[in-house]
Amino acid sequence: MRMKRTGLPLTFTVLSLLLGACSAPQFQTLKIFDSPNRVVALRAMPDANNGKGFDHPMSLTTEEMSRVLKGVRVRRGLLSSTQHAALSETEIRLFAPHFVNALEKATGEEMVTFFETVQLGEDHQLTTSGGLFVAGGNLHFILSNFSVKTLIWQDNEQYEASYRNRPLEQMDPQPGRLTYEPQEFMVESPEGEIGSRIKGKPWQVAIRYQDALKTQ
Repeated sequence: MRMKRTGLPLTFTVLSLLLGACSAPQFQTLKIFDSPNRVVALRAMPDANNGKGFDHPMSLTTEEMSRVLKGVRVRRGLLSSTQHAALSETEIRLFAPHFVNALEKATGEEMVTFFETVQLGEDHQLTTSGGLFVAGGNLHFILSNFSVKTLIWQDNEQYEASYRNRPLEQMDPQPGRLTYEPQEFMVESPEGEIGSRIKGKPWQVAIRYQDALKTQ
């Protein structure tokens, strides 16, 4: 499968050639939204969905995307039964239209990524990042970082520049998982999960989003 979009920066092409023999490089191909605190972008994923590619481009309305996102839940720790919304109402309102726009522009080799920082007091901030893609009729939602607390100066010097551009990498891996409500629309052991046992896997969940939207 070949990406249809042309005109990628030469730097990325050279980087892919240099690193292709030893890893599968991921690089940003198009910024959909970029502000000081939030970024939504498309990212090339070599061997996307185990070589089968994603179901992109695809279309949802902002209202439909918002309804799907509201069902994504976080469970922190290994045994916790307490659930939290993966994205707040405000985050869904801000991110949903950009996710829709990104999925409409994505090729079968690109996934949508996002990055957000929120200031917490004078000295700290919280970072949340991840991505989403559609494959096999399921919408996959990924959280690499969920409200990771760091010192603002520490983020500026060590993390922000790099993790802002690498939203799928974990800053401080923590045990936990994603679920979906209603659970009947959550896919068990879905194909196409990103990450590895060696580098660690971010939290991720696959959703039968079309069925979920029919009942809401």
